[in-house]
Amino acid sequence: MTGDQTPPAGWYPDEGVDAPAGQQRYWDGSAWTERTTAPTGPAYQAAVPQAPRNGLGIAALILGIVGVVIGIIPFFFWVAGILGVIGLILGFVGRGRAKRGEATNGTMALWGIITSAVAVVVSIVGLVILIAFADLSVEFWAGPEDTASPAAENTGSPDETSAPTQAQETAAPGAGEVDVLDLKVGDCLAESVPGGGEEVSSVQSVPCSEPHSEEVYAAVTLPEGDFPGEEAVVAQAEELCTAEFESFVGLPYEESALYLSYLTPTEESWSHGDREVVCTVYDPDGDTTGTLADANR
Repeated sequence: MTGDQTPPAGWYPDEGVDAPAGQQRYWDGSAWTERTTAPTGPAYQAAVPQAPRNGLGIAALILGIVGVVIGIIPFFFWVAGILGVIGLILGFVGRGRAKRGEATNGTMALWGIITSAVAVVVSIVGLVILIAFADLSVEFWAGPEDTASPAAENTGSPDETSAPTQAQETAAPGAGEVDVLDLKVGDCLAESVPGGGEEVSSVQSVPCSEPHSEEVYAAVTLPEGDFPGEEAVVAQAEELCTAEFESFVGLPYEESALYLSYLTPTEESWSHGDREVVCTVYDPDGDTTGTLADANR
């Protein structure tokens, strides 16, 4: 006896003409149905290796080298600073990638960090040099104006003095306390210079157009050497101030109705280099308004 053996219901390879490889179709025990399964692929795929990410390390090295070269060029130090900072950032990031295995140029990134740091240092040095150069330029151009005062010119022999010009008289300082070491020809004093060897560190100055007690008419310099003693200093001051009196007032001191006074170095100020004697003239009858230059009395 013979008979057909029908396969049981289940999933079987789809043998249709247009069926893709690996697709299965369901047999319901009597006929093929429209139910199919998607083709199956391999259980896994091999991972595709990624190229090393070396770009940041290369960029850091390039920026560092360019920054150092540009930093040497005058007035371009600021560019070196910018490139150096960017190079440092890229270098540290690139170094981190190398440590994580994402890049293979860890040494290059390290050199990028070093050269970028040098570029930053060169930029700072350039800035310091520029500031110093600017300060020197200001001092150079301001120097002639700062040294043009009559008192600054009294650096020669005891006989070298200066009398105030009309411009100096009109440019006399306003009221205020002045250090005796800063007095100059043409300054007028509100009060008389103390006598009797009293030490004075500052005096009150007023415009010569206002009533005043004394006027500075000369500033003479004593010879260098050891402090000769107070009496010797006073004697030299009297002699030098008397010699300069006529050129300012217009008459010899012996013929004038005006009196002279002076401020001399003390032993302490002498040890600090003070050699200047400040000569002043005053009217014994009272305060004066205006200058006594060429008073002829």
